[in-house]
Amino acid sequence: MKYILGLDQGGSKTHAAISDEHGNILGVGKAHGGCHSVNGMEYAADGILRSAELACRQAGIALSDIEQIGAGLTGVDWDFEGPLLQNKLHELFSVPLENIHVVNDCLIALRAASSKPSGCTLCAGSGLNCGVRKDASHEYVYGYYVADGYQGGGALGARIVQAVLDAEAMLCPKTALTEPVLEYVGCSSPDEMLFKRVNNRLPHDKVLHLPKVLEQVILNTADPVAVDVLCTFGRDIARYVTAGLRRFDMQNDVVEVVFSGSVFKCRAKELQDTVRSEILAAAPNVQIIESVYEPIVGAVLLALDDVGVSEAPEVLDNIHRTAEQMKLFRK
Repeated sequence: MKYILGLDQGGSKTHAAISDEHGNILGVGKAHGGCHSVNGMEYAADGILRSAELACRQAGIALSDIEQIGAGLTGVDWDFEGPLLQNKLHELFSVPLENIHVVNDCLIALRAASSKPSGCTLCAGSGLNCGVRKDASHEYVYGYYVADGYQGGGALGARIVQAVLDAEAMLCPKTALTEPVLEYVGCSSPDEMLFKRVNNRLPHDKVLHLPKVLEQVILNTADPVAVDVLCTFGRDIARYVTAGLRRFDMQNDVVEVVFSGSVFKCRAKELQDTVRSEILAAAPNVQIIESVYEPIVGAVLLALDDVGVSEAPEVLDNIHRTAEQMKLFRK
């Protein structure tokens, strides 16, 4: 039996899955996130190894049983980084280099939703990335080109803080965001929150999760300031998709655009609706979809592509059935 390891590593978590060659997902594991270029190679590798060990334990196999790897890893942004990480995985698992496929983590989100050779993915999680592919021969990942002001949940959280401060300074109307945001970040007033932000004492993890507060305020009150924050953010991040499609002259093509990442799980539909309308205005023929699966399933499918079995109906049936059993559906 051929055993496959799928890996999904981002800044906040590392996710591993073990599958057999028939598409049966047998085990999953999670560990801390990391990026070799930010946290160091050994820290990132530790997250990979820990998550793989947990997945193997559930699957009832040893690390030495792994024969094929599909990996979507953060930090695959420059040409040298793919081979660098491929070599590290070879060192960790003793799998032949030709059996290890490493891509940027946003591209496994695309593979989790689509098997077509052309497409685009917009991944909004703790950060933001966008990847576009045309006919499997042209590929572009935005990576470091994504400015700090658009970096997923963290950037949206910073905009929420700013909206509360703007309301206090009377630069925008009063907002229902003020009270719940202050409570969530542990401040008694906008002045205290501003003081903490200026002095880098506003907890990053609190700001990162403020989109949940925004979501609840919109659902409860439809507050105009909160809605504007979400819609403005949606318009800003949609530009990466439209630019990516222009890069490969795909604005008039019938291609799939995949939304992925925790931010797109927001129950306030203003975000998805805004991003969708902005993209369709620039590329009217695209088909916008949300992935059924978590990106880790895309990593497994990437490896199954290399094995040459991913399009077999029974393999796809097994993937779907076992992904549901392993709670790897996005919703």
